Amino acid sequence: MFQAIVGGVFGLLLSVIAYFLKLLIQDIRQMNKELGKMKEVMVRLQSEQALIKTLLQIPGKLPKSRKIQPCA
Repeated sequence: MFQAIVGGVFGLLLSVIAYFLKLLIQDIRQMNKELGKMKEVMVRLQSEQALIKTLLQIPGKLPKSRKIQPCA
């Protein structure tokens, strides 16, 4: 009788642990996907930043419509 109760408790504890491990693995996979997306965005922003930096270093290359007018 005592062994059956202990076995049931162990089974219940193992199933709870398995459930939380499943949730943890799902969260880690989702986090990896989000990290990949963030890396892509970061590379895009770095390339845009480099382009803007080169455009600002060469004042003659800026289009006239995009030049900032000084305040009077």
